[in-house]
Amino acid sequence: WLLDGFPRTVEQAVSFDEFLENNKIPLILVINLDVPEHVILQRIEDRWIHTPSGRTYNYSFNPPKQHGLDDLTGEPLSKREDDNVETYKIRLKTYYEKTAPLLQHYERQGILKSFYGETSAIITPKIESVLKEMLI
Repeated sequence: WLLDGFPRTVEQAVSFDEFLENNKIPLILVINLDVPEHVILQRIEDRWIHTPSGRTYNYSFNPPKQHGLDDLTGEPLSKREDDNVETYKIRLKTYYEKTAPLLQHYERQGILKSFYGETSAIITPKIESVLKEMLI
């Protein structure tokens, strides 16, 4: 299984651990993406969407061909209401408060691997390397 964003709390993790144990399913790896806060906030600021299709653009690394317009339809792009620094600072505060104990939970089990970087190009090869080592 590959779970993205779950569990989010220690309580969920304990419940999930019990489910896995009861079903004799081993949990062998938990990946933590350690991205600097300023990078996360910049990505939020630079994110624009084409609402009808859900296509997402980012002026930092995936800009539309024409500023402010969807590549396929030429229709205007928009911002989600919650795509702003103030909202994400609150979300990040909550995330850090709940994640620190969660990371400690999996670190005690010896299955946590954290990967630091500012881009997928930096982080992905590190993850691939660990996964290859695990498969050998």
